[in-house]
Amino acid sequence: MKKRLLIAIFLLTSVLLSSGCSQVLMFFLFMSTPHAISEQKLEHKKKKYKLNEFPHCNVTEDGFWNCLLKIGDINSVQVFKDGKQIVPKADNKSCSAVVGKFIDFIQDTTTYEVVDSVKLSDYFNSKYIADYESVKFSDSTRYAILVYWASYAGFLNRQNTKKEYASSISRLLESGFAAEVRYVNCDVKDGWSFRKLTKKMLEESFGK
Repeated sequence: MKKRLLIAIFLLTSVLLSSGCSQVLMFFLFMSTPHAISEQKLEHKKKKYKLNEFPHCNVTEDGFWNCLLKIGDINSVQVFKDGKQIVPKADNKSCSAVVGKFIDFIQDTTTYEVVDSVKLSDYFNSKYIADYESVKFSDSTRYAILVYWASYAGFLNRQNTKKEYASSISRLLESGFAAEVRYVNCDVKDGWSFRKLTKKMLEESFGK
């Protein structure tokens, strides 16, 4: 339980530091302590939050920490053009409403900037995505979108992931915009070692 609490505290701190939207603080009461979740429970969560618009994939243990330490906010979206990340010009750590608006106008190149140093392959590869081979993007894909979620985020899955992100992306695709989208689940999976996760968290945060 202490190890889970350590992870929960680190997650909370990461979101606080990374979020650009103050309203997200209102949702912390709906978050639960991260814990191992079975495949059956994971499927139940997908149905509960009606996350059915795009193909799903799952992070590995290494992918879990890569997402947590580099992204911070588990309920977030990353958009890539020609393999490089693009972000709203106003703020690359915007809240869900701003991200939704950014997605709505993604066809307008004046609304975003390209981050040459951040590539799709930094987050989406066989080391970080457990089912990479079956869900990888096609070579011809110009726009790739990753929508992150986790069961322990609770209400945020419905408010941000579903209501803001998925709805904005769906409107974009319905308009004829060509993009490939993946839901990326960041839950701790059965069989993972909390000791290993906690040790890695401390090493990454405070140095070996």
